[in-house]
Amino acid sequence: MALFEFTTEVPAQFAAATMGINADLLRPELETHQIPAPEKIAPNALAFSTHKPNPAETPNNRAAGRIVFLHDPEEFETWGSNMRVIAYGKSPLETDVADQGDYAQYWWGTLELALKTHGARYINGAGTITKMISTGVGSLEGELVHSEVELRASWSPVDDDLAPHFAAWQNLIAEMAGFHVGGQDVVRIETAS
Repeated sequence: MALFEFTTEVPAQFAAATMGINADLLRPELETHQIPAPEKIAPNALAFSTHKPNPAETPNNRAAGRIVFLHDPEEFETWGSNMRVIAYGKSPLETDVADQGDYAQYWWGTLELALKTHGARYINGAGTITKMISTGVGSLEGELVHSEVELRASWSPVDDDLAPHFAAWQNLIAEMAGFHVGGQDVVRIETAS
């Protein structure tokens, strides 16, 4: 069974660029599915969602994300290309890590490392890292402080092969779930619940 299918005909360049995106690139710790792609950003798009399953069925999933591959036959000046990748990831964050000032550089560096590890060449990378801290008040006053980090990023692939970008995103979300980018030495991130 294929990892994805296009519902409409796409240009040969985009079809070829997505050809390498297959089940071999999936991280076993994550559940990944094709989702409907946004329709108004570019004429051609392919999107996926992933998350770390939580067997306890509690609201605190250990990492989730989305990735969208965009293609427009016309090159956007801001993209510097006719393809663009938009990626998103979020995860609970240990409270002591949330207090550190370099968390944003850590997660941006993790994304860059994942891209480099997979040989995903790109230009015009941009993004934001957001830290959220929730404190219960009123009848929720007894709840522990909860922290979360969100990463939103985009970049323009240099080559017509989107598979390395997909693999890098899989590694980023796995890292956000507490697994190393290299897929070894599983580590558990404990969060207050």
